[in-house]
Amino acid sequence: MANLSDSDEGGISLFPMFNILACTLGVMVFILSTVATVMLGADKAVELVDATPVGPVPDSSLVEEATEPVPRRRRPLWLEWDGDVLLLYPSLDTVRVERDLNTIETWDQTWSYLSQALAGTRVGNAIAQAGLATDNRFVVLLARPSGFDELFEIQSYIEFLGMDVGIEPIDQQWQRIRVE
Repeated sequence: MANLSDSDEGGISLFPMFNILACTLGVMVFILSTVATVMLGADKAVELVDATPVGPVPDSSLVEEATEPVPRRRRPLWLEWDGDVLLLYPSLDTVRVERDLNTIETWDQTWSYLSQALAGTRVGNAIAQAGLATDNRFVVLLARPSGFDELFEIQSYIEFLGMDVGIEPIDQQWQRIRVE
């Protein structure tokens, strides 16, 4: 029977296997990150349109006893806020807010200033019309990171008018494309 006199001669090394696994894992991470980057894509766009309900809304007076409530069809009013400009979609009409809303001392003064800034503009008229039809309208507020500091003031103003507000953060580099 043979005896091993040197302890270094008979051992099995697993380092080559670990090196192969580490390289394989690195290649897979590279492939997955490349696929994820391509999926995000720079050429993707979303068209925001004024969505009108499809089909007639059932008249509740014609239904004797409904077993299920009739769902309300609500249309969004799309607004974008970037910290300086309130933009209305799909018309791309704008209103520039000149003052820093965080420096206004009271809510009443803030809402008064916003009412004056929006008065007589297409954006203000669209918000006012949506405010009159709160049962079938709501506001989707697209917020860029540059507008996050004053987002609460804009949201509160719209809620003060009696409308539901949903906030959707968007990238600062998100491009507006006007489709005609």
